[in-house]
Parts: sequence; structure tokens; C-alpha cells
Amino acid sequence: MCTSCIHISVQSNGNKSEAIPSTRMILSELVDTIFVFVRISDDNNTIGTIFIFQIDMACRSFIKNGSHLLRPILFSRTIVNGTQDKPPFPKVLPFGLPLQNELPEVKSVPDTPPNHQVYPNISRRLLECRGIEIIHNKLIHKQYGIMALAPGLMKENHFNTIRDMTNKRIDMERCFSIWRVDPPWHPWYFKGLNKKRGAGKGSLEYFVTPIKANRIIIEIGGSLSFDYLYRTLLTIAESLPFPAIPVSQELLDKWEAERNEIQEKNINPLRWEYLIRNNIMNCHRFTDFYDIEFARYGPKVR
Repeated sequence: MCTSCIHISVQSNGNKSEAIPSTRMILSELVDTIFVFVRISDDNNTIGTIFIFQIDMACRSFIKNGSHLLRPILFSRTIVNGTQDKPPFPKVLPFGLPLQNELPEVKSVPDTPPNHQVYPNISRRLLECRGIEIIHNKLIHKQYGIMALAPGLMKENHFNTIRDMTNKRIDMERCFSIWRVDPPWHPWYFKGLNKKRGAGKGSLEYFVTPIKANRIIIEIGGSLSFDYLYRTLLTIAESLPFPAIPVSQELLDKWEAERNEIQEKNINPLRWEYLIRNNIMNCHRFTDFYDIEFARYGPKVR
């Protein structure tokens, strides 16, 4: 049980002021507690001020059927169930971000090169997937994205899955999304079942996009926080044919700082780069070209 006290005072516009005697009422079985401050005006002149302490939905019937001074409260104040601890996200994107809100649809079949009636045959070239990505491994707009942890091939259905999940599950009025990978361009051939082997390549089945490790797949940003987007980005990453995780710029900076710290505090002079560069113990005899080309520190030894 809790009580409520309503005090009404009226002040005229003239030099003299007159006050209405205080009215004290007891309202029982009140649940919520709110504070209301209402100014009642008549013909653009302030007549009085009403301050209500601890009023609830239960006293609306009293306000509606009570004095005419209390009736404007019903129309001046709307009681909202629940509270909002955080302000809503702005719908205007920060300056400098792209205006492309939704991921566009990609072509499943690339354009035929000039002077060719059909797409030319290409070997599988699995070398496109080997090694660590050294160019597209950073976020352009310094916000959020999805990074591949292992190499793989992306087909048309993977692009469509990413596009549908991103455009439907994320509020695109408050953020943007862009592709960081090329549309499918590499032809992939396949022989049907119960067919003889040999006799050249099989028929063209579909096109794929080779992906290296540490490659950024998509980039998302705007006025939304990383915690708000994490679950959606994790679901998108799990739908890919290779291991991938959602990342942010803070997370990438943290990983880079840890790698730099390990290199700076390493007291062992015989590092991998030093051994390969100086051919210590004739290591070039059993070191392959691909071991140097596709290693993490391979570009430093070339």
C-alpha cells in the first residue's frame, strides 16, 4: 500500500494572487511511480500549476471524473510501460561512410571476355587459395566485418545467403554494407556420374571465387554497435564453407599489437626469416619455393 498527495495552487495574472486550499487525497493500491509536471493554460494565460507525486493508471478514472483542473492530465501525459536506458540509434550515417545500405546482388555468370563466344577453359589454379592474404586483410572504414580464417571457394549460393541474411536481419537505415570479394569468376568443371574418365575437361558446372586466409568477406558499419551486430555476423560466418569469424577494428588492432609484442620481445636471434635469408645449415636444400611464397613471413624473405 502506498499513498499519493496532490497539491493544487492557482496564481492569477494580476498583481494580487489567490490560492486554492490544498486538496489531499489518498489513493491506494498504486503500482508504478512516475512524476508529472503539468501547466494548465486558459486563453494563452497560465492559470495554475499541478504537481502530482506517485500517480498510477488506477487513478485515471478519478482524473477523468474529477475536477476540471485535473482533466488535462489525461491528455497531457501518456504513461509508457517500460523504460529505455539507452537512446535510440540515429538513422543518419556518420560523415565519410558509403551510402550503399544493402548488399547488391552479384552475377552468377561473369561476362564473356572479348573475342570469345563462350567462357574460356581455365585450370583449377588452387594456388589462388594458398597462403595468407596480404592486401585485403584490413577494414577500409575501420568498423566491422567478417574475416576468413582458412582458404576456400565461395559459390553463388554463399553470396546469396550472405546477402539475404544481411539485408533482412540488420537495420539498413542505420548502417551500410559492402562486398570485399569479387563475384564468382573462376569456372569450375565437373563430370557427371557414371561417365568415363578422360577425354578432356568436363562440362562447366558453376563459377567460384577463391578466398585466402585472413581475407575480409564483407564490411559493415554505421551507427550500430559491434555487440548489436555480433550475433547476426556470427550466423553469417557459420554459413560459409570455411572457418570465419566476425571482427572489428579494435579486435584487429589488438591482434596486431600482440604479434608486434611477440616479435619485439623475442630474444631468439635465429628467427625463421633469418634462417631462410641467410641459408643457415643449407636450409635451401630442403625448403620448397611454396614454403617461402605462401608463408606468413614469406613476403619479407622474397
